[in-house]
Amino acid sequence: MKKILTGSLLAIGVALSAQSASAADYAIGDLAQKYMTYTSNAQINLHQTSQYNGVGTVFIQTVSTLAQSPNSGYICTGSLLNATTVLTAAHCVYPFTSSGTSDPVARIRFYLPSLGSATEVYSATGYAYNSGYDTADHTGDIGSGHDVALFTLGTAATGHDTYSIYTGDPLQQYTEVGTGTIGGPSGTNSSLSDYQKRTGTNQYELYGDDLFSDVTHGVVLADFDDGTAAHDVFGRNLGMSNTGFGNDEASSSPGDSGGPEFINGQIVSVTSFGITGGIFQGYCGGNSTDPYNSSRSTTKTTDLSKCTNSSVGEIMGNTLTAYNQDFINGYLAGKVAVTTPVPESATWAMLILGFGFVGYSLRRRAAKVVFA
Repeated sequence: MKKILTGSLLAIGVALSAQSASAADYAIGDLAQKYMTYTSNAQINLHQTSQYNGVGTVFIQTVSTLAQSPNSGYICTGSLLNATTVLTAAHCVYPFTSSGTSDPVARIRFYLPSLGSATEVYSATGYAYNSGYDTADHTGDIGSGHDVALFTLGTAATGHDTYSIYTGDPLQQYTEVGTGTIGGPSGTNSSLSDYQKRTGTNQYELYGDDLFSDVTHGVVLADFDDGTAAHDVFGRNLGMSNTGFGNDEASSSPGDSGGPEFINGQIVSVTSFGITGGIFQGYCGGNSTDPYNSSRSTTKTTDLSKCTNSSVGEIMGNTLTAYNQDFINGYLAGKVAVTTPVPESATWAMLILGFGFVGYSLRRRAAKVVFA
């Protein structure tokens, strides 16, 4: 989403009357991209992976970021549907800012296995996002269920896994993969960032329209539990108790946007957004469902825009790929109009792979989030 969280979810009520609540009214605009977060710091190294070798980092540069620096851009995650087609999130390549002003994509790079350990770098020759994501004011609708995009590589990424789309029941356990930064139970922590590929496990329990009036059935929701009833968002507030998988549950936050969630080895969804579980109490920290604010402090915070940080006690909303099957099939069949990134300057140098240099130049895509 693009709007800033401004109030508490007063209409939630005892019986989940959230059809009268608007997710857009409770959205934070600075965490559209996501990275993996775990219920304990000990899980961070355990979940680094060399598997899913068709998943990598998507590095997007727009006209505005290039004006600032030739190495400045946004991080997302993507996965290969075939050797030349990468699936990611629409908000990663959407050519407008959060205010709806034009900011075209200039360059897209795909790093395998990830930006933090890249051995292969591919350039995109064209991209498209599902038109259902667009809005009349060009601010984008991350709750539409159409937060999906595809781009084409100029050179085939041969020798890598490719993935098909899962079309079965999504309300079950899944494995997510992301290449962004890292966090622990208190949320995202840039000091831990290494941009390596990691996996995590969670479970979808609701569709978007079960909870929000402006989120469709094309979105699935999971909460981030740490094994306690106090931080079990759906259990504590909706009576849907499920406190996690042995204190080994994961979430995602900036850098993992567009990354895949897998069921039975197929992509069921792509990472889209997150929102504080504090919407039920009107604050985070203290005795809220969401025990940490965006500064990773337990100080009670009533400004909900300062609460979502991918800590335990929060909710993830991801976009179902099956809901976008027509768009995906149309793109693969060459029936979807493809946009060519702004031509590159002949003087532009290849992005330096030295992680220390690149890491400090990256900027979060603050414009493209429903609820981070």
